[in-house]
Amino acid sequence: MITKEDIRKVAEPKIKELNGFFVDVKVNTNNVITLCFDRMDGVKIDHCSEISRHIEQHFDRDFEDYELTVCSAGLDKPFLVDQQYHKYYGKEVGVLLKNGKRKKGVILSYKNDILTLEVLKRKKGSKKLSIIEQVEIPKVDIKETKLKINFK
Repeated sequence: MITKEDIRKVAEPKIKELNGFFVDVKVNTNNVITLCFDRMDGVKIDHCSEISRHIEQHFDRDFEDYELTVCSAGLDKPFLVDQQYHKYYGKEVGVLLKNGKRKKGVILSYKNDILTLEVLKRKKGSKKLSIIEQVEIPKVDIKETKLKINFK
């Protein structure tokens, strides 16, 4: 059976060659493989095809049958690697903390495993006036971070 480590070892150099970064790989018991990666300036179908061909050159289908899907990390999926925080600098995200609380704000920075958000809050006693504050969230307190997709 092909392992996650086998796929990562083969795919990661090609992903880096395409100025991308590895996000995740899943391999189920039926050898259905899904590899997700991303690039700072976006993933195109040609990038996925190139990585797929590269992987297929390293695994013999006559020896071991498998199904392979290579895709981008997806805008609606939770962040899985630190590079995603850097990619979405200046964008709005929703953060679910391990204590169940939620924060929503714009990414100002991600350094030394600390996420800094610009958060808009209502001023006490007012429904309309808002104040902006910076909130620092240690990575160890984060359960999930997702990009907020705004259609304006």
